This record gives sequence, structure tokens and C-alpha cells, in this order.
Amino acid sequence: MANVKAEAAWRAGATGSGVTVAVVDSGVSRDTADLVGRISAASTDVVPGRNAPYVADSSHGTRVSGVIASNFNGQGTIGVAYESTILSIRTDISDCEEKNTDVCFSSSDLVRALDYAVANGVKIINMSLGGDDRLGSAFEAALLRAVNSGAVIVASSGNDGEANPGWPARYAVDPRFAGAVIAVGSHNASNAMSSFSNRAGVAAAGYISAPGEAIVTGCDTTSCWRVSGTSFSAPHVAGALALLMDAFPNLTGRQALSLLIETARDAGDAGTDVVYGRGLLDLARAFQPAGTTSVPLADGATLVAATEPGSFVGSAFGDAFARQTALETVLFDGYDRMFAVQLGGAYPTAPSRSYQAAPFEPSRTATTSLSLPRGGRLSLTAAQLDEPVEAVTARRDLTDAPWLGDEPRQEALLDLEIGRLNFATWQGRGGAVSPFKGAAGDGFAALAQADHAARGQVRLGAFTLAAESGGGDRRMPLRRVEEAASTYSRATLAWRGADGGLSLSLGALDERLGPLGAFIPGGSDFALPSRTRFYAVGGDWALRPGLALLGEVGVGATETEGRFLSTDGAAISSNWRLALLTGCTALCDRISFTVSQPLRMERGTFSAWLADVPVDYFDPLTYSRRRFSAAPSGRQIDFILGGERSLRDGSSLSLQAVASREPRHTADAAPEFALIGGWRRRF
Repeated sequence: MANVKAEAAWRAGATGSGVTVAVVDSGVSRDTADLVGRISAASTDVVPGRNAPYVADSSHGTRVSGVIASNFNGQGTIGVAYESTILSIRTDISDCEEKNTDVCFSSSDLVRALDYAVANGVKIINMSLGGDDRLGSAFEAALLRAVNSGAVIVASSGNDGEANPGWPARYAVDPRFAGAVIAVGSHNASNAMSSFSNRAGVAAAGYISAPGEAIVTGCDTTSCWRVSGTSFSAPHVAGALALLMDAFPNLTGRQALSLLIETARDAGDAGTDVVYGRGLLDLARAFQPAGTTSVPLADGATLVAATEPGSFVGSAFGDAFARQTALETVLFDGYDRMFAVQLGGAYPTAPSRSYQAAPFEPSRTATTSLSLPRGGRLSLTAAQLDEPVEAVTARRDLTDAPWLGDEPRQEALLDLEIGRLNFATWQGRGGAVSPFKGAAGDGFAALAQADHAARGQVRLGAFTLAAESGGGDRRMPLRRVEEAASTYSRATLAWRGADGGLSLSLGALDERLGPLGAFIPGGSDFALPSRTRFYAVGGDWALRPGLALLGEVGVGATETEGRFLSTDGAAISSNWRLALLTGCTALCDRISFTVSQPLRMERGTFSAWLADVPVDYFDPLTYSRRRFSAAPSGRQIDFILGGERSLRDGSSLSLQAVASREPRHTADAAPEFALIGGWRRRF
């Protein structure tokens, strides 16, 4: 059961209940404890004149049936579909032509067996039997009647260790029956093909393997049988079909069989091969959505339920998406199977920040200046990173532009100054950071990850009025560039006095890939394009010589309108920072202490109209409005102690200790700590 991952189907509620499997074999012992209640009263013996559907001893047919349907009753063993029903069709005869063979089957009796299964409406027929030759036109006609009725046939490949399956397994690739007959070989607990098992060979496209060595079955109250052979790998597949048709009653037998073939676990040579065929039976994969998936929406449209690798929501939301339960709905796969699905999983939490010292990256810089009339000046500065030293760790992570990779850092700044007026435009790449920093609201503007920006400002005595705008592309490994992913604009009024300064900013941030630093590609149905209005105030003040206080607080109002998920009005976020800087004479030149809260969603609600999970599989869908809070469960507070010290040889040391309470705004998260040190010397 572990090898075929049956527990995945059982956890989904599938037991085989209500599904009948016909076992064309040597009959079943009605005294076997593990099969009590599992044998259909319609079980029969099709051999003319015998009328003995049940046998006294634990026969081949009993053991085959036990693999499919042994009760989950605290004793013996467990069948793959332990609540399915066995329609035993006894077909064996004893006057066999081959030596050392006690049980064999005639083609005419197999014809009767197939017709009896069809007459009883059975859709799964297990045939753990076979031979070296075709079974004749009468059998093939009966087989055609069976598959035309909607039945599928599971046939063992044979135990002669040959390159090709025997018959009837080889009918799996006969165009008349393809898609309704499957050949099943045997593998062991290590997933290696059993030495006795006939391989896939010419039937590779319709062949899978299942456990067939040391199979425990045929249990009574005192003992069990341990048996081997492809006869016992085939009923694993028949039981798997019963589980699928129990869990997904809309499936036809052919669809269920196609699912098992398509979801088989690859083994041997890559892809379909002549030993394992399509691969190993894997119920965990069969019970996952297959093919194109879609979620029905209340307006009649559908949502393509496929998430892009590397997607994540902004860190300001913390665990809001991970802990919500409102987005449970139904999903249909390529086989029109219905699954309950939690759409919150399409919005992974933002990755953790990686604490590491900033790399030393010297640049080559060139500056050209041109004097203009009336004291004006036009200057152009261009910089390019020198050949970098190989970093000990990756210089970028998911919170710091991993998509830049090894792209060299380059930037250019054009600056025009005429009297009180100043205009500057900047372009950068490879991780270059906008020079337009230091004004209130940087925490929001930085989310645009701008690679180009422009700023104009006018100085009026102690006051400066500035306006700026910028934007950036986004890159992720192995993905196309998301051009113009985000833009921002900001207006700032700043005042600077003898002892400090104050700045007030207001602005807007447009993010096509999701709110507050999210990365959800625009082509995805889960995209959450958003617009944030932000307001911030910040300043610094010299309390006394050598002691300064710095602070900033920002508030944002975010509106998001996705394909199915949107905010109800504006969601409010905030960030703040308070720092104290002072000099010291004993061990350092400067020391700082900072307390801050990274950007956090304070309040707001997401809502969506989604289909309710029906009580019964075929109940008509109803829709309801779902809401959940955009605020996370916790509040991250960072405590940072930093210091710098100049050494006699001209080098300098820096040290920073960080402690984070409730990291990633998650209430039950353990505190995180970091210690970052650096030594720098110029030559």
C-alpha cells in the first residue's frame, strides 16, 4: 500500500465503496475473514454444469480478490479498495494441457465471463491470467462488447520473464481495445522489475507495473499467504481504478484508466520504455489534479488555477494569506474531476530577509561638467562596477533583487542646476540604487525597485520642494522580464535648519505584479494589480553635539483589483523607524541604536465570490462572498545596535547586531537574530 501510495486516496475519502470489480479467476472462498461482506451475491461459476462459484480452500481467485478488497478491520491485511465489492466469476478448469499447471482457462469460458460481467453492469474487470497466444475471434468479440459497454480490463503481463506481455494483456495496444485494456507487470519493494515479470515490450504504451513480490493476502483469522506474481500486481491496478471511480463518480472507466497511465511514476529509461512501459502505479499523483485546471467564478467565467513559480505576496501581509480559510472552493481538472482547493496557497508568504554585510563593490566613475549662463551647470556622471571579487554567498536574495544575478552594476546621472532650480534624471541596472533617497516615504518608493527615475526641485531658503517619479522592470530566473512592473511618484516638502530637518511626502505607487512588493506575474489569473497612496513624515534633530535623533513614520492606503480577489476599499499599512546616533571615544567612533517596524498591513479586507464545496459530488454549485483580513497575526519589531571603529592602519571595522520580534509579522514565530560584521580598507 505504501508503494502505490494508497494512503493519498484514503485521505481523500476514497475506499472503493459502491464500486464493483469483476474478478475473472478461480472463484473465492466465502470463509476468508478478510473478505467478509465484500463478495457480491451475484458471484457465479460460468463453467457449464459445475455451478460452484465458491471454493473451499484459499485459491488463486481468493488471493487476487484480497489484494483488491480485504477489509480494513484490524486484522489480516488491507485491500487497495477495502470497501469495494468483488463480483467473483469462476472460470477455471482443471484439465490443463501444460504440465505442472493445476488451473487454466478456456477461451469459451472467458467469453462467458466477460459477457456475465457486462450483464451485471461491471466497469472494472480483473483478469490475472494469460497465455502465449491470441485468444481467438470469439474472445475478441466478447472483449469488444465489454469495452463498448464502458468496462475496462486489467490483465497481468505474465510470469515468464519475457520481453513482451502475454495475452490478453497484449490487447492493450490493439487499436480496437486501446484505452480500455491495460497490461500490468510486477516490481518489488525497491521499484525494480521482478525477474519473473514479462516486460512492457510492444505493449509499452498501455503497460504499467505494480507491486507483485511478497504480497500478503488471503488472510483468515490465524494466518495469511505471502505470494508473488503478476497475478497480484494486476489487482493493485484494479483496486486503484475502484478508488478513482469512488472518489470521482463522473469518471468513465476509460478516463480512470487513462489517469493511471498518465500519472504513473517514471521508472527505467526516461519516458515510455520497453521494460516499465509508462511507469509505476502512483495513486498520490492520480489523486492530484491533472491537465488544465480551472476554478468556476460566479460571473460564469473560469479561473486558470496555475500559479507561477517564484510567486509571493508582499512581506507587509505576513501570514494573512497562509492562515485564512475563506478561499476554499472547487477546482475542475482536465478530466472534469472536482477537487476542494484552498486558493490561498497561490499566494505564498514573502521570503525571509537574508542578513549579510553589504559587499565591497568599487566602481569606475567618470564625470563631465558644462558651465551654463547665469551660474548654471550641467553635469553627467557615469559609473560602472569594477571586476567584482567573488562573493562568499550570493549577493542577491528574494528580498534584494535575485533576478539581477551577475548582471554588472551600471548607472548614469544627468544633473541640471540653474539657480534655485535643479533637475536630475537617472538610469541604472544591475542593482544600482536610485540616488534620490533620504526623503520621507522611501519605504514605499523603494518597493518600485526603480531602475530609472527623474526629480525636479526648487529651493526657497530653508525649504525645498521636490517632485520625483520612477519605475522599474522585474526579473526572475528563467522567466521573461516583466517590463514596467511598478512605478511611483512622490512630492516632498523639506525644511532644513541649523539643528536638524523635517520632510513631508505624499505619493502614489502602482504595482502591476501585486501589492507592496509582491511578485505575481501579470499573465497569471491570480495577479493582484494594485495602487497605493502613501503619506510620510520624517526628520532628524541634534539633541546636543554628538547626539542626534532620527525618525520616520509612513502610512499607505492600498486598493487591489484582481481577477477574482480584491480589497474592500483601501487597506491601510504603516511603517516607522526611530534611531539614536551618538559618538563614543572608548571602543568606537560612532554608535547607533534603532527600533523599527517594517511595512505592515494594519487593517483591510480581501473579498471574493467563490463556489461553495458541495456536500454531494453532483450537487449544483452555489456561490458565496468570502472575506478575510489582510492584516497578519503579529507585528515585527526590529532592534538594531550598530557601531563603527577606525583603526590606526587606515582601515575600519563595522558591527551590527539585529534582533527581530515576531519576524515576518507572525505571532508565534520564534525571535530571529543576526550579527553582521565588516572590515574595509582602501589601497
